[in-house]
Order: sequence, then C-alpha cells, then structure tokens
Amino acid sequence: MIKIERKHIVMKRLCLWFTVFSLFLVLLPGKALGAADFPNTSTNGLLGFAGNAKNEKGISKTGTTGGKNGQIVYIQSVNDLKTHLGGSTPKILVLQNDLSASAKTTVTIGSNKTLVGSYAKKTLKNIYLTTSSASGNVIFQNLTFEHSPQINGNNDIQLYLDSGMNYWIDHVTFSGHSYSASGSDLDKLLYIGKSADYITISNSKFANHKYGLILGYPDDSQHQYDGYPHMTIANNYFENLYVRGPGLMRYGYFHVKNNYSNNFNQAITIATKAKIYSEYNYFGKGSEKGGILDDKGTGYFKDIGSYPSLNKQTSPLTSWNPGSNYSYRVQTPEYTKEFVTKYAGSQSTTLVFGY
Repeated sequence: MIKIERKHIVMKRLCLWFTVFSLFLVLLPGKALGAADFPNTSTNGLLGFAGNAKNEKGISKTGTTGGKNGQIVYIQSVNDLKTHLGGSTPKILVLQNDLSASAKTTVTIGSNKTLVGSYAKKTLKNIYLTTSSASGNVIFQNLTFEHSPQINGNNDIQLYLDSGMNYWIDHVTFSGHSYSASGSDLDKLLYIGKSADYITISNSKFANHKYGLILGYPDDSQHQYDGYPHMTIANNYFENLYVRGPGLMRYGYFHVKNNYSNNFNQAITIATKAKIYSEYNYFGKGSEKGGILDDKGTGYFKDIGSYPSLNKQTSPLTSWNPGSNYSYRVQTPEYTKEFVTKYAGSQSTTLVFGY
C-alpha cells in the first residue's frame, strides 16, 4: 500500500514537472521563435536619402536606424501600439496580430522605432499613424495599410509624416479600395511634407485609390518649406491609382528611380519648386493617354532612361543630381517592372530588396 502511494506521489510530481517544463517551452522559447517569424533585417537594404546621405552643402548625416538594438516588443492590440510606438526609447515593434478599428483611430509616432509586420500578421485597418515634433528615426516595414472606403476626407491619410527626419518606408502595401474617378473621395494613401525630411520609400506597393501620394507641403505660397523633403522613391509598384502615383511633388528634392506605374490617369505631378530627378522608371497602361507628366511648369525636372521616354515637360531641367547626395545603382525599366510586380509590398516570406 505504501509502495503504491509512493508511486502515485512520484507520478504526480513527474506530471507537475512535465507541465511546468511544457509551459517553459511554450512561453519562453515561443518569444524566440516569434522573433524568427518576422523579417528582422535591421537596416539591410536601406538606400537613398534615409541612409547615409549628404545635403546640398556636402554635409553628411547619419542614416536611419529605427529601433536597432532595442527591445523586441510583440504588439497584440491597438493599445499596445499606442503604448510602444510613442516615446524615444529604441524598440522593435512586431505585429503579432492584425490590428483593426471600426472607425478612424490615430496613433502618434515617437522616435527610434521599427514597426514591422510578422510574416503571418501585418495589417493595420483604419489605424492612422501621424507624427509630432518629437518624431523621427523610424522604420516602417512589412506592413499592410487598409481603410474603410467611407473614411474619405481630405486629411484622412493613413501614414502622415510632417515632422522629424530619417524615415524608411519599406515593403509596405497600401491596398486602397475600389473607387470612382468622378466620386467624392478626397483621402490619400500617404502624405510627407512640412518639415519631414530625409525619407526613402522602397519596395512598396500603392494600389486602388483615386489619390495616391502628396509629397511636399500642399500650398504653393508657403515657400518656407522650399527644400523639404529630401526623398528617394525607388523600386515601388503603383497600380490603379487614378492620379499621384508616384506622386504630386512640391518644394523638395525627389529622386524617382526604378518604379513601375500602371493603370493611371496621371503619374508624376510637378508642382512649385520641386526638384525631380527621374530614372529608369516603367510607365504602363495610362502612358498612351499622355498622363505620365502633369507638369504645372513651376518645378524642375529631368528624366533619364524611363520607358516610354519623357520628353514633353514644360518645367525647366533640374541641375540637381542625387549622385551628389549618395551613391546608388539603377536597373533597366524592363527589369524594374518584373522585379516590383514580384517583390514590392508586404510579404509572407523573406524580403527581397531592390537597389
């Protein structure tokens, strides 16, 4: 009888230890496994103005680092995002769940952050990210932005950057929605302007929207913003944007290389004092209507090697060349089209970077 009880006690202890050990495996290594479930690429693939670049006077700046070497935090709710995206402590924030709100929900961006989607969960629906005077040095990677069609006011823009420097938007999808060209939608997919500066948009996809990107302060009389932003727009895919993909550009320096725009009415809008250097882009359906350039004649523009060739500008040639700010390489327009249709936007497997 005593032996049976002892055996029973031993079995209970073994079961208890097995349970504890199982929990240990689930809880602690689970975080380590979770870390392998997102593209922890650090700043690999970073290029252009968000990297190590110079200004017009030849003065160098440091590149964007985001939350590099900071704590990895797994984001499971909108409240988690609000808590951890603010502040200045370096953090790598990994979406462990798709985040959704029933109405427009604004979250303020802090500094020294990397916000990255996991391979399985990467969507922000009706979540609107905006900067403050304390924002800067932020990486947005492997995310999908979605929003309800009824959120369509002039300032309804899911990523709104108007302050701070060093932002890298990489492998991000702005999925948009169906629209009517004659409809009342005024919302845009992305705004970068005012004093936001030194930004790269790379390997991203912008799709299915009446208005695409607004770049540079959207007022032709506000010349204090002349020179803002410095932007590199490289290896991106713009599909079914009625206008402004790659964007309406004002005031700043815009290096637009190796992008593919398709199914558009207007692609590049040249506005007040924009300095645009365009290279080896591919313009698909829409180019036959003459809509590649919407040139107001008040900026500066030069194109090299794009398909089809851009030769109907009214703005004078820009004397600026981005090679004075950073080193870079280019691909052919045909290669660009093939590359971005395969690799641009958020991904469920290893990220592939253009250069």
